[in-house]
Amino acid sequence: MDRLLRTRLVTVVVLALVFGAGILLGFAADRSLVATPAGVEARTEDEEEPTERRRAMYEQVDPTEAQKMVIDSIVQEYRTAMRALHAEFNAAYDPRYQALLRETRAAIKGVLTPQQAHAYDSLIAERDSLAAERDRQRDGRSSGEERE
Repeated sequence: MDRLLRTRLVTVVVLALVFGAGILLGFAADRSLVATPAGVEARTEDEEEPTERRRAMYEQVDPTEAQKMVIDSIVQEYRTAMRALHAEFNAAYDPRYQALLRETRAAIKGVLTPQQAHAYDSLIAERDSLAAERDRQRDGRSSGEERE
């Protein structure tokens, strides 16, 4: 009888552990299925869908018209300085970056079969084309369309 009681007790404990593990796994799966990506805040149901262009942070604190005029001049100065810095950075580092990129791609192609290398070249061309289009779109924006 003592052995039968022990068997039942072990069975109950194992079943309780399996049940508890199932509950924990269910919570974890449910949480991961509805989790928002890192850096993205979850919206409540009554919030509007985000617009194509994010509102500048300073616009979200409802500045007065006078404050907006001062802020706009500050932002314009910032944009001018950032464009100059960006151009300086590109002039200094873009040739080295492009050379390193070409070397890396060539080394990867050296490992691939001719068919894989051809497919790799096609993927590179597609990616470079998309990047060039994105750059053209970005450079074509007016200063009012850029993010602050």
